[in-house]
Amino acid sequence: MRNKALFILIICHVFTFALPAHAAPSAPTKVVFLSPDTSRFWQMVGDFMQAVASDLEMDFTIYTDWEKNRYSYRELLESVLAQPNKPDYIVFICREQVTHDMLTMIGEAGIRAFTFNTDVPESERTQTGQPREKMGHWIGHVSPDNRSAGFTLATELHRRYQQKTGIAPGMLIGLSGSRDSSSATHRNEGLDKMLRRHPSIDDQVVFANWNEQEASVKVERLIDRYPALDLVWSASDGMALGAITAAEAKGRKPGQDIMIGGIDWEQGALEEIEKGRLALSLGRHFMGGGLALLLIRDYQAGYDFADQGSVSMSYSFIIADRDNLAAIRQVMDPVKWSGIDFRRFSKHYNEARRPEPITASGILNSFMGVLSPGFR
Repeated sequence: MRNKALFILIICHVFTFALPAHAAPSAPTKVVFLSPDTSRFWQMVGDFMQAVASDLEMDFTIYTDWEKNRYSYRELLESVLAQPNKPDYIVFICREQVTHDMLTMIGEAGIRAFTFNTDVPESERTQTGQPREKMGHWIGHVSPDNRSAGFTLATELHRRYQQKTGIAPGMLIGLSGSRDSSSATHRNEGLDKMLRRHPSIDDQVVFANWNEQEASVKVERLIDRYPALDLVWSASDGMALGAITAAEAKGRKPGQDIMIGGIDWEQGALEEIEKGRLALSLGRHFMGGGLALLLIRDYQAGYDFADQGSVSMSYSFIIADRDNLAAIRQVMDPVKWSGIDFRRFSKHYNEARRPEPITASGILNSFMGVLSPGFR
């Protein structure tokens, strides 16, 4: 009888340790996202991340920088690191003069980092290197091709104005974001590339700090200075909406005698596209945070995205205009987000996906195809 009991105990012990790792209960992966400001765009980014995190069984928290500058952003990180219950991962955007410091602080706290949306500022690249090159805890980076976005937006505004009026535009105003944002810098570089190809266009670029009201005030003044203004290129939809308000206040007709375009796919911008007052908006990068969470979840489970992709990835923007507005709105619908089980895109949860190569554009294309039949 004693030998039988011992045998049963040994068998139970063997089967306990033979269970696969995923069968054992474990605490959910704890992820913190540092949102850089309170704008509509970043609220949308956070909402999409929340939908993805819920499906991927992550403990997800958003902390917002209410002061909206690079130094307060670093202070926000300091406040998170001072908490006793630290996260496993911190997701944040790169900002001028603080990116290397923030990555260093996260590493010293024993936390992994993932950056997205904006590239590492060129002034800090020597210090940071690429993810996992000099800082092993910095596991990855994903961002949209902002240079291409700036160029595409300018090119499309030029083409559409000429198609609408039958004459080439002669004056362009550029509304840039903030000086400490690499996305603003890179979008400006794309605009500059287009302007070099059209030297007959006069231009002036001003910084409006991603702010709709500031953009409106500056565009009103610029219309007084340049009454023949034809194009307003805006690095964000919020500033583009401000430009529409200013143009109408000055008796102009957006979409007819002045062409305005932006970036972000904000709800207000989509409404202005429907009305014909905003020519186009470039977007889908609101999903970049959700993409980062998917990569983190699989990495945590042992499916390293670097094995079938890269530690640093980029993806293209998509144009929203009147031709595809219905499909874009489906992609933007939070009800649709809650109706999709994002585990279907995960290698951890979906064995059939494990052999697939990983690209940022490929995953976002899959997101969009499920959310809207117009992108299948």
